[in-house]
Amino acid sequence: ARTVRHKRAIWNFAYQLTYYFGAGEAFSLLDYGCFCGWYGESKPLDGVDQCCKDHDDCYGRVDACWPKTWPYAYDLQNKTVYCQDSPNSCKGRVCMCDKTFVDCLHNNTFNLDNYNINHDTHCKGRE
Repeated sequence: ARTVRHKRAIWNFAYQLTYYFGAGEAFSLLDYGCFCGWYGESKPLDGVDQCCKDHDDCYGRVDACWPKTWPYAYDLQNKTVYCQDSPNSCKGRVCMCDKTFVDCLHNNTFNLDNYNINHDTHCKGRE
C-alpha cells in the first residue's frame, strides 16, 4: 500500500482513475453518457453513466468542502481506494465520493455506444 497526497483533490481523483483503468478509459469518461464529463441532465444511459451521476450528486452534498480542490490522503491497494482522513471531515467525505465512484466503475462495463454521443439527441427530454 502507498499513501498518496496531491495538492488538489482533482488530481487525487484523476490519479485513482488512471491507476485502475488506464489513461485511455479514464479520459473517455470526459465524454461518456449524459452525466460523465461536463454534462448532467436527463436519465443515465447505463451503469457507468449512473456512476457519474451519483458522483456528481455526492460532490453536490459536500460542495461546502470544495471537493475539486480539497486534497486528501488515501492508499491504493489491490484495486481499492482506502481513505485515510476521518470519515466525518471534509477530506474524508470528498475521498469517499471518489472511492465510491471508482468502486462503482469496477462493477459496471463501458459501452462504446455511449461514448461521444450527441447530447441533444440522447439526453435532452429523457426525464
